[in-house]
Amino acid sequence: EMDDLKAALEDALGGRGRLVTLVGEPGIGKTRTARELATYAGLRGAQVLWGRCYEEQGVPAYWPWVQALRSYVRGSSPETLRTELGAGAGDVAEIVSDIKAQLPDIGPPLQLNNPEQERFRLFDSISTFLKTVSNRQPLVVMLDDLHWSDVPSLMLLQFVAKELSGVRILLVGT
Repeated sequence: EMDDLKAALEDALGGRGRLVTLVGEPGIGKTRTARELATYAGLRGAQVLWGRCYEEQGVPAYWPWVQALRSYVRGSSPETLRTELGAGAGDVAEIVSDIKAQLPDIGPPLQLNNPEQERFRLFDSISTFLKTVSNRQPLVVMLDDLHWSDVPSLMLLQFVAKELSGVRILLVGT
């Protein structure tokens, strides 16, 4: 399995983004395997972002994505962040409040009065942000315990996965 994961990482490093999932019974080592891949990815020059799903009630929508993006945002300068977020800054800031702390002058996104269009714009803004970041440094986005994920997070995963052609991103779900 690790050879397959390393091959997927090499594809992503070469600009052929991939989505891989680690599946199996509880306790067989999916998260440990993902951690091992994360270590290898770091040694190969990729930045690894982690998000985890939780079974508990009250977890906000997009929580694993918020965690992953927040870790990147906190390590970025405001200038870099502004450039990488581009026109989608207000959209992404709606779910990742740390962006507003770094870029207090960004305004809220334009309200479209159509939930599907607003969701599409959010997904496109996040996807564009990730692709822009991966131009500077390859990304590995680890989403752990997807079996506990909320539906919006899975919809975002599906959207981003369709946008991986020609980018240096490896999405890993456990």
